[in-house]
Amino acid sequence: MRAARLHSYGQAPIIDEIETPTPVGGQTLVRIDAAALGHLDMTVASGTFNVRPPLPHIGGTDGAGTVVESDTFEPGTKVLVRGGGIGLFKAGCWAEYLVAADKVFTPFDSALDPHVAATFFLPSTTGFVTVNDVAQVVPGERVVVSGASGAVGSMAAQFALLAGASEVIGVVPREDQAALVPSGVRAVVGRGPELAAALGAEPVAEVLIDTLGGDALPPLLERVAPGGRAVLVGYTLGTELRIDLPNWLLSDVAVLPVNMMRRTERQAQLAPQLIDRLVAGEVSLAVQRFPLDDIADALRLMRDGKVTGRAVVVP
Repeated sequence: MRAARLHSYGQAPIIDEIETPTPVGGQTLVRIDAAALGHLDMTVASGTFNVRPPLPHIGGTDGAGTVVESDTFEPGTKVLVRGGGIGLFKAGCWAEYLVAADKVFTPFDSALDPHVAATFFLPSTTGFVTVNDVAQVVPGERVVVSGASGAVGSMAAQFALLAGASEVIGVVPREDQAALVPSGVRAVVGRGPELAAALGAEPVAEVLIDTLGGDALPPLLERVAPGGRAVLVGYTLGTELRIDLPNWLLSDVAVLPVNMMRRTERQAQLAPQLIDRLVAGEVSLAVQRFPLDDIADALRLMRDGKVTGRAVVVP
């Protein structure tokens, strides 16, 4: 089988021809239909993470596949692949086939596009938890979502609309990203002083959901109405935030973190209903597909922020 393997940390994976694995008791063999490319995958590949699997290593922590051989699942069953160390310290999804413990696989509604199935879990559960559990958006509130063209931001914006927000503003740093903002969301382009000018001087929302950090965050914090909430999810534009304490205390805006690593049980609980919503078309997730042979190019485009939605490789 073909597999994308890391031979050196900090370098792009290489497509190798290796032997197809054989399952033993308690294991399942699946054909990978789509494998996600995520920031965790890139972090592991960098060699700077505390998880350093032996090389060569097949990356890919999330995927969707079809059962080929198993004592637990019927052949042909569509399954999600996630957990159990897959892609971290065990062989991952960047391959044509994968053998792993039965517990790693979860059957899902076959009506869900496998490319979406491979990628939906993190952005959809994060978006839902951010809007409903942390921000607790209620009908009639105005919501600003920074990074609304990205996977998590897009999901958060859609769930804010479903929660009854009277207006959702989607902030994006570049003009070419405005077209990727979900339907029903008003796009605003800019960062730093440009963003401040585009939003105007007055508060524009009761709730801020920020997935960008960096210089996009300060002007957004200043435009949350007094007594509002700012929910911080990501930091793709920068990892530091400086707050003028007197003015922040005067504004009385709560700053709330989203740490999904502490919400794994909640994610598992939400997954079935989120699949139902994706199948029904209540929410959608943009996915950009790449052949497995082009995985190095796909990872480079991810680092440059030029991928539409989530990236998947197709063996």
